[in-house]
Amino acid sequence: MAYTDYYDSEEFNDAFTIVNFLDRSGVDPFYNLNQYVQGSSYKLDIKGYLYFILGNYTINLLENTLASDYLENHPYILNYSVNESSKFLNTSLGDVRFSLCVNDIREAYMMSDDKKTIDILCKVYAGKYATKCHEISSLLSIDYEYITTGFINSPLDNYKYLHSFVEDGDYVLDFARNIKMKKADYYELVEPEVLSKINGDRLVSDLIEASHSYPPMTPKDFLVRHNELILKR
Repeated sequence: MAYTDYYDSEEFNDAFTIVNFLDRSGVDPFYNLNQYVQGSSYKLDIKGYLYFILGNYTINLLENTLASDYLENHPYILNYSVNESSKFLNTSLGDVRFSLCVNDIREAYMMSDDKKTIDILCKVYAGKYATKCHEISSLLSIDYEYITTGFINSPLDNYKYLHSFVEDGDYVLDFARNIKMKKADYYELVEPEVLSKINGDRLVSDLIEASHSYPPMTPKDFLVRHNELILKR
């Protein structure tokens, strides 16, 4: 198993570019991957690719016609329902039920005066944080139970990449992908190898504690090293 993330692995990024091309081209990515990466032994991971398909819809979303076209034209999507609060994709790789984080936050906003959260969310889906899972999870996790960081399935077999998401009771909110799912379903799909799980109400105090003893670090570095910096002191 190779462990990587979107920022650090040149080899992974090169292969992932091919995955994106194959997905957009309408051909069968499982059949064609090795033809486009000459001399490689890359194979696509079914669960990781299903999560990739789901994310391609949910982050491009809401009333976006192109997002619907993606669902209608993708070779693995057999049927879908995206008009209700509980959404559903039926694919030849598996089925997923989900809703959108943006809807969950909108409902909370309508019942409160949380202008900061809605402003952050608007920036997320305007693209500012679309690939910055550690940053957006850190910004929003203080209102939820846990921020969790670990390695999850990628579209490439035997590759896992670093990702952060938020847990709240029986649900996961994957803000970087605008996906809200039941925790059991999300864990079944991405199979996370958890590095840290930080209580949302302790995140700020843990950051302050680390800042007194260590040089400044990125959100990603803090989340990955949290147990070493805080729990093992």
